[in-house]
Amino acid sequence: MLRFYEATRDTLVDCIERLRQDAKGAFPEKVTAFRKEMAAHGKYREPCPRCGAKIQRIRYATNETNYCPNCQNRGKLLADRALSRLLREDWPRNAEELA
Repeated sequence: MLRFYEATRDTLVDCIERLRQDAKGAFPEKVTAFRKEMAAHGKYREPCPRCGAKIQRIRYATNETNYCPNCQNRGKLLADRALSRLLREDWPRNAEELA
């Protein structure tokens, strides 16, 4: 748990510093959640910069999450509510089954 806390804190401190550098002392005009430095966020179907697997997406209502199944979920695909219900047993369980 301590390792997770430290990694989360280090990531947040790094992000805050990058935002401060981008703003150059002024109030940021264009605030967006999509940053080119992020590995998966907003990069659906693009290759993961770490392992090369395709970035996947899940949607719940109006929310969307992008993730790398290999780096973030040990190769397992997360169930997208609409598609997994529609496909049921045919829903792929891992990234290899997608190909």
